[in-house]
Amino acid sequence: MPAKIEGMDDRLKSRFSWGLTLELEPPELEMRVAILQKKAEAAGISIEDEAALFIANLIRSNVRELEGAFNRVSASSRFMNRPVIDMDLARTALQDIIAEKHKVITADIIIDATAKYYRIKISDILGKKRTRNIARPRQVAMSLTKELTTLSLPSIGDAFGGRDHTTVMHGVKAVAKLREEDPELAQDYEKLLILIQN
Repeated sequence: MPAKIEGMDDRLKSRFSWGLTLELEPPELEMRVAILQKKAEAAGISIEDEAALFIANLIRSNVRELEGAFNRVSASSRFMNRPVIDMDLARTALQDIIAEKHKVITADIIIDATAKYYRIKISDILGKKRTRNIARPRQVAMSLTKELTTLSLPSIGDAFGGRDHTTVMHGVKAVAKLREEDPELAQDYEKLLILIQN
């Protein structure tokens, strides 16, 4: 929000506050695929659907990075004299991004990101407090850990301050239900997913 920008003149903050403030979300998968197909068409290059889907899945953060990835792949296509961008070409051109994206995600990384996102302490997530403003982020973090790691439920419980696996299971189920019923929580979950993966 304009009022929360630090180090800016109050008159400028006031002027920015006159306008409509919107939060811009990263484009959905279908939109990213469509952007890639349009870019390929404009460049006179053919891109296979599978390759477009692969690139769109790899680059989720913003359109600028997506276009940058496409430019790298299309440059490789021209350099190798291959008129069609296929999976093999996309993988070769973007191998450094692929390696970077496949970093190991741990429970500690998820707990840290969740605590920062909800502006609570890591000790609160790992602690015994059950107030809603602590319990809900804890359940979200447990659910993200279940989705993004290969840890078993007992191992997730251990990572979250020695909790029982049934507590973890309850938290995961609660978050799955809330994601369907509460748009705000669903949005928080998706944002955290993107933050942690990127």
